[in-house]
Amino acid sequence: MNFDLDTKDGMKNAVAWTENMFSLIKEGGAWAIPRSGTVVRVSHEDKTATIADGLYPEHCLRRVIKAMGWNVK
Repeated sequence: MNFDLDTKDGMKNAVAWTENMFSLIKEGGAWAIPRSGTVVRVSHEDKTATIADGLYPEHCLRRVIKAMGWNVK
């Protein structure tokens, strides 16, 4: 599956995957990404994802979340 964020299909696939991931997280819950040590806290109420970067920041993740129509802190 194409996840190249610089292509229409890739961004579409990344957005769908991330929306599915967020749907599994309860209000105020968090998603930990082991490869980078990043933690994403999710607020469904105001469509905000608060990202605490770990050792390797997840810049692409910010692009995808914004493409979902969410705010990123």
